[in-house]
Amino acid sequence: MKYHLASHTAVGGRSSNQDRVAHAERENAVLLAVADGLGGHAGGDLAAEALTQTAVRAFERIKQPLITQPSAFLALTILQAHNAIVQYAKSIASGIAPRTTCVLCLIQEGYAYWAHVGDSRLYHFRNGEVLRRTLDHTAIERLREDGVITEDEMLSHPEKSRLLKCVGGPYKPTISLGEETALQRGDILLLCSDGVWEAFNPNELAAYFDYDSLDEGIEEMFIEAEERRRQACDNMSAVCLEWQDAAPKGPPLQANAALSVDQEALWEIAKNKMLAQKAQVKNSSAKRPKEGSGATSASGSKHRKKSMKRELREIENFIKRLEQK
Repeated sequence: MKYHLASHTAVGGRSSNQDRVAHAERENAVLLAVADGLGGHAGGDLAAEALTQTAVRAFERIKQPLITQPSAFLALTILQAHNAIVQYAKSIASGIAPRTTCVLCLIQEGYAYWAHVGDSRLYHFRNGEVLRRTLDHTAIERLREDGVITEDEMLSHPEKSRLLKCVGGPYKPTISLGEETALQRGDILLLCSDGVWEAFNPNELAAYFDYDSLDEGIEEMFIEAEERRRQACDNMSAVCLEWQDAAPKGPPLQANAALSVDQEALWEIAKNKMLAQKAQVKNSSAKRPKEGSGATSASGSKHRKKSMKRELREIENFIKRLEQK
């Protein structure tokens, strides 16, 4: 995979930075993460830190060369982070309830998958235009979708910070998952906190990717955001990837549409997929050629069966750990 990557975070007009950014790389995949700890709840920085660290650890724990259920992986990672944040809050006597928003993106073999909770956003740019962005879990996003206010009016609306969903707190998060997206050379993926996007309309953001490097463009974006917002400028965080490889040649893994899932729905999806995979393994075993009539094919089937069993065990153990917390 060929790509350029840049990430930045800044305190803005606040006294401390409760945002966190992270990324992790392997030969055929890269994980990007932005978390924005809720300033109205004590421990927002701890919640954001827990989320980004959980995401990186989950990515690094995968032993198989291919994550075959990318959207489920992202959603499970967010749920694991939620449980870790809640357990931390219970372990201390101060009664704090740390919470955070988040947006995660997995790029694997030329396909992009993303998930988010709250108003941390992902933008997908192509040829200087916004192809899509995540939809905030806020009341004003619903007003925009209903045609009551415009995209520009969202930026100055007094209710723009009122979240409907977050990670941490008493309720399990409902997670929005993006559709599986094939990247083209020159595509830009920008993950950012609201401190960045609330200073610009989407077309203005696109202009910052005309600089000589991603780093320079993001730095200039931050300078302009702070100049526009001044003391009202929130913490600013962004991680950005420019795809520099050809369009993927392999078939999609999911071919899914965008959707929202909670823990119960995700468990049903994972359970059904595991049952289907086990049935496929059973059928493959039944059709395996006899010894001496295609040893290479039998050997390959045996290897695939072992690989699938390992991945199923990882998924099952991952879900069990979530349910035990």
